[in-house]
Amino acid sequence: MPARYAYSLNGENYIGAFNSREEALTAGLTDAHEQHTPPLSIFIGRRVEPDPHIAGHARTLLREIAWQAHDEVGSPAAQYLNHVNDDAIAELDRDLETLLLNWLRRHDMLPKFFNVDGIAEYPVPTPSESPSNSDQDRAPREVTQSLGI
Repeated sequence: MPARYAYSLNGENYIGAFNSREEALTAGLTDAHEQHTPPLSIFIGRRVEPDPHIAGHARTLLREIAWQAHDEVGSPAAQYLNHVNDDAIAELDRDLETLLLNWLRRHDMLPKFFNVDGIAEYPVPTPSESPSNSDQDRAPREVTQSLGI
């Protein structure tokens, strides 16, 4: 997936999924100028889609299944699922990840939030600034933090 960009008017709340930093900057400047009190600068960052945390649950699931069997029948189930080999665990992890991803998609439950990195701050030109000056003033200032949005 190509990098997507978002903008913020306050450095904390990021908006959008633009194809380029320039598209995000254009949208951010438009939004800034529509504000009652325009900000002095806007922030452009690269969106980082979050991990939905659906991988690596096979051992936990098998342990829970074994505990439920033990709770139901007692000691005869004590060794149930205790000796599953690593290849079988890896196979179950892959299958569960596919199943969970499809389930999250089907129910529109994938994360809607995102992280932002590669943040740069751009000054917002005032309407009275000439185009030649505002191009020079729009040089970004890098902000080195990464935010979870």
